[in-house]
Amino acid sequence: MTYIEIKTIKGRKYKYLRKSVRERNKVRHITIKCLGPVDPIYKTGRSRKTNASIYIRSLGHMELKILKKATKSNIAFTRDRAKILLLSSKGFFAGQIADKMGCEARKVRKAIKAFNKKGLNALQRGKAKGAKPKFTKEQRAKMLMIVSTEPSKLDLHFTAWSLPKLKRYFIENEIVGSISIESVRQLLKSEGIKLKKSKRRQYSNDPDFAKKN
Repeated sequence: MTYIEIKTIKGRKYKYLRKSVRERNKVRHITIKCLGPVDPIYKTGRSRKTNASIYIRSLGHMELKILKKATKSNIAFTRDRAKILLLSSKGFFAGQIADKMGCEARKVRKAIKAFNKKGLNALQRGKAKGAKPKFTKEQRAKMLMIVSTEPSKLDLHFTAWSLPKLKRYFIENEIVGSISIESVRQLLKSEGIKLKKSKRRQYSNDPDFAKKN
């Protein structure tokens, strides 16, 4: 048989789970475990701020009108943010809004923070950062200057540029660290430059060769 017994230790009462065991004509009581104090004391520290307490700032008449109109936008990002902000203005916290919108609470908090910081601009998705340019303006200028220069004026033993020759010249003269033939092609295309075909001169011992050609 098990039962709970209360003992007082140093002025405080504790609960113990005990068990009665009969051994022949005697009953022995065994403590199974301590269940803790009868009146537990819970330590209370500083109240922790939670993200659920984030709310939209007070709205102006025009802001409210624009947000209501934005809920009918064809752009999903704008439409969802407007709905989130309006729900927040009605006193719903992030978790409740997330349940209503079928999204994560993190998305709700992000929308509210963005509006409190940027106002109605938060209804527009930020522009994605473009790819970092492969070459600097100075490098592009040098490469284009070389393309427009006849190879012979650079002490080169050919009459016209080709993509592989340009690539090799750019790298060997340390204008760029590396460059692909396709990058050279795109560089020329962006400036509307077309490479001239090299002219091969033909020779013959025929005295009338010049007349025939």
